[in-house]
Amino acid sequence: MRIDEKWIRAHLPVDCADEPLDVFSGYYLDGLTVMAEGERGRPDTVVYRAKNEEELRYWQLESICHFVGKADTSKIWRYYRHHAEDGRWLYIEHRHYDYNAIEDARLPGFERFLRNLKSGFPPGRWEEKVKEYVRLMNIWYTTPHWDYDRDRLCFIEISDSKEHDDHSIIIEEPRPGSVIKIVD
Repeated sequence: MRIDEKWIRAHLPVDCADEPLDVFSGYYLDGLTVMAEGERGRPDTVVYRAKNEEELRYWQLESICHFVGKADTSKIWRYYRHHAEDGRWLYIEHRHYDYNAIEDARLPGFERFLRNLKSGFPPGRWEEKVKEYVRLMNIWYTTPHWDYDRDRLCFIEISDSKEHDDHSIIIEEPRPGSVIKIVD
């Protein structure tokens, strides 16, 4: 698929502006419509319809931002899932931690994505993405647990709410006897 590589590189953060941009294999453009090549005799499908060239460039930039840069995995969660026994998780607990919640593997990738977008998206468009990803981070909480610190470019906890399943029945938190190791 044809991309405006010069424009995209100019809108990526400096630390990932030299990374490969080949994330569109299997896609092609039909005017302003992004199409995915059909597989095994299936028809080609529409992936995105742009209103104009600018919208197409922002869609391409957003797609690339999912794959470039390094995620910050240095933050420490209070509880890490270790393994399951009899259908229940057993946990490792850290005494000193950045996040009081149970480890969420989405957080480092979401933070990286939003940091990447900040350098290339107009402020209003970036804020819409921040709100979308805050909503995604809070989907398994009955009351909002996460917000996004727009200055530090990272997620922050704003409540003691616990994760639940999609029916608000099972709340995930370590029960007595389920913490198998405590780490300083």
